[in-house]
Amino acid sequence: MMTPLPGRLLMATFPRGEMPLVLLAAAALAAAPAAAQGAPARIFHLPREPVERALVRFALQAGVSVGGLPAPPCGGLSRPTYGLMSASRALTHLLPAGCGFEAIDADSFRIVGVPRPAPHAQRPAASTPAPETDPLDELVVTAERRSEPLVGRAYPISVLSGDDIARLGGGSFADLAMQMAGVTVTNLGSGRNKIFIRGLSDGSFTGHTQSTVGLYLDDVPITYSAPDPDLRLVDVERVEVLRGPQGTLYGSGSIGGIVRIVTVKPDPTTFAGNVTLEAATAQHGAKGTGLDATLNLPLLAGRAALRGSVYRDEQPGYIDNTRLGLSNVNYGQRSGGRIAALLNLGERWRLQASYAHQSINTRDSHYAQGPGGPLTRDAQVREPHDNDFSEVSASASRAGDVADLKVSAAFIDHSPKTRYDATGAFGGTEPAAFDEERQVDLAVAEAVLSSAGEGRLAWLVGLFASQADETDDATLADPAHDAVSRFVYRRRDRLSEAALYGEAAYDVSNRLTVTLGGRLFASRLKSESGDFDLAPGLFQPRRHLDDSGFAPKLRASYAWSPDRVVYVQYQEGFRSGGFNIPAAADGGDGAQLGSAFHPDRLRSYEAGGALTLFERTLRLRAAVFHADWSRLQTDQYLPSGLPMTVNIGDGSNTGLELEAQWRPDEHWRLRGNLLVEDPTITRPSDAFPATVDIGLPGVASLLGSADLLYGWRVAEGWRGEASAQVAYVGHSFLTFDGAAASRMGDYAVGRLDFALSSDRLRVQLAVDNVSDARGDTFSFGNPFSRARAPQSTPLRPRTVTLSFSRSF
Repeated sequence: MMTPLPGRLLMATFPRGEMPLVLLAAAALAAAPAAAQGAPARIFHLPREPVERALVRFALQAGVSVGGLPAPPCGGLSRPTYGLMSASRALTHLLPAGCGFEAIDADSFRIVGVPRPAPHAQRPAASTPAPETDPLDELVVTAERRSEPLVGRAYPISVLSGDDIARLGGGSFADLAMQMAGVTVTNLGSGRNKIFIRGLSDGSFTGHTQSTVGLYLDDVPITYSAPDPDLRLVDVERVEVLRGPQGTLYGSGSIGGIVRIVTVKPDPTTFAGNVTLEAATAQHGAKGTGLDATLNLPLLAGRAALRGSVYRDEQPGYIDNTRLGLSNVNYGQRSGGRIAALLNLGERWRLQASYAHQSINTRDSHYAQGPGGPLTRDAQVREPHDNDFSEVSASASRAGDVADLKVSAAFIDHSPKTRYDATGAFGGTEPAAFDEERQVDLAVAEAVLSSAGEGRLAWLVGLFASQADETDDATLADPAHDAVSRFVYRRRDRLSEAALYGEAAYDVSNRLTVTLGGRLFASRLKSESGDFDLAPGLFQPRRHLDDSGFAPKLRASYAWSPDRVVYVQYQEGFRSGGFNIPAAADGGDGAQLGSAFHPDRLRSYEAGGALTLFERTLRLRAAVFHADWSRLQTDQYLPSGLPMTVNIGDGSNTGLELEAQWRPDEHWRLRGNLLVEDPTITRPSDAFPATVDIGLPGVASLLGSADLLYGWRVAEGWRGEASAQVAYVGHSFLTFDGAAASRMGDYAVGRLDFALSSDRLRVQLAVDNVSDARGDTFSFGNPFSRARAPQSTPLRPRTVTLSFSRSF
């Protein structure tokens, strides 16, 4: 056994302030057995912190000695590294740009400086040489509230990097959904859609139930009961999808899972930027354009930075209104931006703040109806949609010796406005419009304390509080004069939530880890409604509803090697209950139906694993799961077209999901995923009609996709890429009763992409819906005219997009 480097050498290579830790490391190493690179892997817990301190932790946990500092330009913050791996692999993950290492012998490493790569902003161009390591090895995910390498995670997670997002045309999450395992997105229109994961659908309509999937911008929840705001994915580092209920760590509204949009953070060491221009044309439709720009600005001699992005895009229309004689009516615009600031205060304190805003203005909806053909509609009134979203957040964090602390707060302002053609819906034959304007204000605050990672026990504990204030005004208007004629209803809901949660993962051995967690939560909803102009004299008193409970989590995982792991786990998800407006608000004489809806709960059982084969060229991940859903909440419409929410009964879903990536050499990469499931209602209630064994609305029993990429060297400093994607969506129904008119899905769609890139430039040509398929993605558009004729939402016709990106 080799003798570790002496303590005086360790002290000579680290700053004076780190000497107490270095002495501790030297003492530990003197008594610890050496861990040769070929020795069994160890479990590492290495948080992000200054490189000098991170290397001390690494030496302690690996049982090796490290020297060589200072080694310019090596410096700054380390990369978080968690999981079972060899010492050399952990060190590769840990060191930031500008740092490298040499293995002196089996027990000793020397840190060396290496030239920093050229700075890049969003959408960095691929370098000319092919990568020597799989990009998955470098991806770090934070979906479970701690930084961990993607490879070998003992839970079901999918990740797309910023490069893949740009290649796949990821203007928004809906553009990526088909390439993410088990994800379904409705297709009502930009800023109006719902996201489902693993077939856990509460219905296709958006009302007052909380979302089944938590959507996060970094660490901030950006939806409550409102639809996906459809943020443009500009300057995004990665998108993470964590499947299955996440009630323990994320609370209510995460029954199906969570989606995290992780932005690129300000960099105090580099001045960089990017500009991207794009132009698109849709067959059978109009043209569109896009522009986005990003700038990173270091400040205060490398202690602070600002990073900002702005964008604007035009979405080409392709639906014609034959009654009004208008073409390409569903044209839309989206514009917005984001700015973030970072300040390193010293003493390992860091402050971050950000502001984001986006506006969507769609001139008309994009469903088809009537005898004119698959891309036409014969509505008497245009149906515009506006969606304004703003978010401001701030956080303070400190990396400690024993625990890391992060305290954050955020405020969300979300305002969707929708108009429907309501001609004949409430009597009369003249054109009429139903206008719905929602205002959602969401304030959240959270504090998380997590272990710094030394020892077998990793833990975290958190406090969470939020308040959602939602107002909803529904009016009838004369579209000719755009003036309000009557209020249909006005309502206000205020939900306050608080929770204490925690999780602990204990390494029983170097291979076996047991995780226990739980969330203790309580909520109170206050609701009031009025202004029932269609039903004079109708009165509804103020009401309130309390809910509380405990959401547990249990997982056991066993790792044969750093990238071969199996696990079993149990998790729960939950949502709060609420109230409906009176059914008689439409002016009819119907009795009240479901004046209140109760909280629902979901329990999930899962077993899965991940492994690599054939010298790490093939990566596989698989899981089998079963979920029981009690008192399932769903948003539905009354015959008059007014919304209501009911507990429709109990449901379940059993499924198998598979993910694979094959990378035989530096040129080829093939990825694919498959979900086979059986979502269904197992026990319908008497509140609303539902059919057993036809599935849950809007989600298919079979989903699958594939992505094939080929890259090659074109010339010195230039690289070419060609890729093809295909996705299949099985059939499903819009409603719980399985009516024939609500059948949709059962289509395949493809995409081709070609790109030429250098260190600074990237030119990309993409063709979406290559075959110009006409599948019905969503058999819905307007609740007031569904009975008149079948509705369908066609796939966007074949669309060609050319983009040009310049980094500096």
